[in-house]
Amino acid sequence: MLLSLGLACISVLGFGSSAVLARLGMSGLGGLRPMPGALVSLVASTLLAGTLALAFEFQAIIALPAVAMVWLLGNGILTYMGGRSQQYIAISLVGASRVTPIVGGAALFAALYAIMFTRFGVPGFDEHLNAPIAVGTVVVVAGLALTGGNFLRQSWGRDWHSVLGYVLALSAAACYGAATLSGRVLSNLYGSPLIMAAGSMFFATLVLLPLFGREASQNVKSSRWATFYLFLAGFAAACAVMSLYFAVTREGSSILVLSPIVSCNPLVTLLLARLFLRGNETVTKELVIGTLMAVGGVTLVVVGGITG
Repeated sequence: MLLSLGLACISVLGFGSSAVLARLGMSGLGGLRPMPGALVSLVASTLLAGTLALAFEFQAIIALPAVAMVWLLGNGILTYMGGRSQQYIAISLVGASRVTPIVGGAALFAALYAIMFTRFGVPGFDEHLNAPIAVGTVVVVAGLALTGGNFLRQSWGRDWHSVLGYVLALSAAACYGAATLSGRVLSNLYGSPLIMAAGSMFFATLVLLPLFGREASQNVKSSRWATFYLFLAGFAAACAVMSLYFAVTREGSSILVLSPIVSCNPLVTLLLARLFLRGNETVTKELVIGTLMAVGGVTLVVVGGITG
């Protein structure tokens, strides 16, 4: 269990830093638009995870059945077109420091999905709700709502860009939560979590390439620094995804314990945004309090998962 917790902490650093790097790559006059930016970061993720998969799991890749490719395609669409693409669009609309706490709610979705799967008797799931998990869930939701600050109280009728940004962030969280469970199931069915991560990234890249490949390649030539930041974002996200997949597939690991730990990544984002995005991001008191509330709720969920 300790190794799983350590891997979850690596995911925290990876996801938290990836959001800030993506914001740097999409801001300013030379910044990429969200979808080409998502493709550039996904190519970087695929290169890193694919290289590791080929180096350490080559024989297992060859032995994969054809049906596994279909599942990898579905998982790639869920994770990267449903999750990362929506997250990048949301970041471009309202900023990394506001989007990341909401996307951190993926832990809440993952826990709810896991409990639902347990109720339906899906093999491999044995998650149960108790009082700390229930209270922690309420605190997480309240904290995430508070991160919107004045926007949630005043701007619904005027700022539709922000409305869209928050809705996309919530949708990305739901996709990421589902992807955590699908990654666990597919890893158990077809082998190494490394193969599942790399395969999902590869197929998602193939889907996005015809749609945004031309624009992305033009941006790569004209916006070197933006491309560099997005490549770093892709590397950080790949490390986070691979660590998370390895963590949730280890024997004795619990989705209800590990996913909330990973949702602490907004703290990393807030710290880095404060250091590197002062000209683009405003870290408000409400945002900090809401994030701390969300993390406090996560702590209750972890306690409930361990003691339950």
